[in-house]
Amino acid sequence: MRLNYPNFFSREIKTLNKEQAQKLAFEKLSHMLGAAKGSLFPAFLGPIMCVPLFLPSAGNFRVYLWFAIANICLCIRTYLVLSTSLQKDAHKGIKRLNWAIGLSSAAWGLGWLLLLPTASLEYYLLYYTVTLIFIFINMSGNCLNFSTLISFICPVELALFAYYALEPKSQSEWPIVIGAALFFYYSLKMGFMFAETWEKNVILRFKNETLLEELTTEKNVSVAANIAKSDFIATASHDLRQPMQAINIFLALINESHLGKNEKEIINKLKISAEHLNKMFNTLLDISKLDAQSILVKDSLFDVYLLALNLEEMLHPIAASKDLKLIIRCDHIKAFGDKSLLNQVLINLISNALQYTKTGSVEVVFSNNAQELMVEVRDSGCGIPKEDLNLIFKEFYRGQNTRAMHDGLGLGLSIVSRIIKLIGATLTVESELNKGATFTLKTHFLISKLKEDVEDPIALNSLIELSPSNLSSLNALHLAIIEDDQVLLQGYQQFFSSAGFVTHIIPMDAAGLNVALMNITHLDFILSDYRLGEENGVDFIQKIRDEFNYEIPALIITADTSPDHIKIFEEMNIKVLHKPIRPSEILSHMSKSFK
Repeated sequence: MRLNYPNFFSREIKTLNKEQAQKLAFEKLSHMLGAAKGSLFPAFLGPIMCVPLFLPSAGNFRVYLWFAIANICLCIRTYLVLSTSLQKDAHKGIKRLNWAIGLSSAAWGLGWLLLLPTASLEYYLLYYTVTLIFIFINMSGNCLNFSTLISFICPVELALFAYYALEPKSQSEWPIVIGAALFFYYSLKMGFMFAETWEKNVILRFKNETLLEELTTEKNVSVAANIAKSDFIATASHDLRQPMQAINIFLALINESHLGKNEKEIINKLKISAEHLNKMFNTLLDISKLDAQSILVKDSLFDVYLLALNLEEMLHPIAASKDLKLIIRCDHIKAFGDKSLLNQVLINLISNALQYTKTGSVEVVFSNNAQELMVEVRDSGCGIPKEDLNLIFKEFYRGQNTRAMHDGLGLGLSIVSRIIKLIGATLTVESELNKGATFTLKTHFLISKLKEDVEDPIALNSLIELSPSNLSSLNALHLAIIEDDQVLLQGYQQFFSSAGFVTHIIPMDAAGLNVALMNITHLDFILSDYRLGEENGVDFIQKIRDEFNYEIPALIITADTSPDHIKIFEEMNIKVLHKPIRPSEILSHMSKSFK
C-alpha cells in the first residue's frame, strides 16, 4: 500500500469545474466546522483527565505547565472555531480551521516531552493510548484536506519521534518506534481513504443534482413542446374548422334530384371527402380535450346490449361497403361506468379493425369477466408486426406496412390509450401477421343481468340523423342566428329556412342588435358562433335572453375547444357543438330542446 499524494492534491481539478470545486470546498468547510464545534467541550475534558494520570510520574510542575499550555491552545482553538463562518471563499475558512486543529494537536504533542520525563513503558503506553483516542475521535472531521490532515497528525507524531530521539533508552525499544512509524503511515492512509470516499459521495451528489436539473430542463422543454403542439392543433384546427363548416352546410343544401348521374357521383365523392375531413377534425378535438384534461369520467348505469346495437347500426354500413361481416355478440346486461367514453373507445377499435381488414369479418364480444365488463375486438385483417405493438398507441404513429394503404392521422389508438387510463381499464393486443389481431379491453365496470325486455334500439339510437323531410315538429319555430362569417351565415340561413324555421339574422353592432330585437316578437332558439370580434356568443345570447326575460334554449357551434370556455357554456346552460359538424346533427341536437 502506498500513499497517492498527487491524486490527493489533483482529484478536485481533474473531475470538477471551477464552480463545482468551489462548491466542494464549501461543503468541506461546512463539514469541518460542524465537527470542530461538536468537539469543543470534549477537547477540554482530555487535559483534565490526564492530570491525575501523570502526576505520579511527571510531578506537579510538568503536569500543570502542560495543562496550562494545553488550555491556552484550546482557548485559542475555540476562538478560531467560533469566529469562523460559512463564507463564499471557503479556502480562507479552511486555513483558519487548520490553525485551530494544529494548536490542539500541538498541545497533545507537547505532552510527549513534558508528561514522560522517564522512559517508563507503562506511562508511555498510557499516553500513547490517550493520543490514539484523540486521533481516532477527530479523524473524520480533520482529514478532508491534505493541509488539514498534516496539521492534525504531524504535531502529535513528530513530537513522539522527537521524544524517542531525545530518550537514551529508545534504541532498546526499537519495536515500539517502528510501531509508531507504522501508525503514522496508516493514519495518513486512513485519512486519505476517508477523504476520497467523502469527496466521491459529494461529487456524486453534485452529478445527481446536475442530472436532475438536466432532466427537469428536458421535462420543461417536453412540456413546452407538448403545450405548443396542443396550441398548434387548437389554433390550426380552429382556422380550418370554419370553412369546413361552410362546406358541410352547402353540401347539405344541394338538391340532388335536379342533378345528372355524373354530377351526383361528384357530389357523393365530395360528401365522402368532407366526412373524412370531419372525422379528422373530431379526432383533433378529442386530442385537444385530453391534452387540456377537460374530459371528466361520469359513471352511470347503462344498457350494454343497447350500446352494442347502436355500435352495430352505426358501423354496419362501413363493413357492408367492404363486404365484411360485422358480428357483435352481447347478452342482455347492464354495467356501471362511463358509457360515453366506452362507446368512444369501441368506435375507434372497431373502426380500426374494419379499416385494416380486407376480407373476412370483425367480431366484437361483450362478456362477463369476474362480474366486470370485458370487450374483445377480433379481426381477420393484415395483423400488426411485433416491432409495432409497443408503438401503435403513440400519437401520429402509423405502421410502415400499412401507411401507404390507409389514410388517417395516426391518433385513434392514442386516444384509446388515454381514455382507458381515465376509466381505469386495461387494453392488451395479440396479433399475427396476415391472420388478424385481437384487442382485449378489460374494464372495472360492474355488470348485472337484465330481466326486462330491451327497448327498440332504433328509437334509442342517439346517432340517428334528421333531415328537413322529417322535421315537421320544427316548422315555424323562430331561430336567431349569430355568425360573423358571411358565407357561413348565408349557408345557415338557407339550410334552416329550408328546414322550416323562421330565421332571424342578429347584427353584430349594438345599434343594429337593439333594432333587430325590437322587431322580433318571439324566439324559440338561438344558434351562435363563439368568437364574434370584440364580443363573443355568450354575451350576445345573454343580451337576447335579458331582452326577452326568458332563458331561451341556445346552442353555440364553435371551433374553439378551450376547456375554460366549455365550463362557461355549462354554467350559462348553453349547449355546445364543435365545428365541423353535419347540419343533420345540428338539427338532431336542436330537436331535443322541443321534445
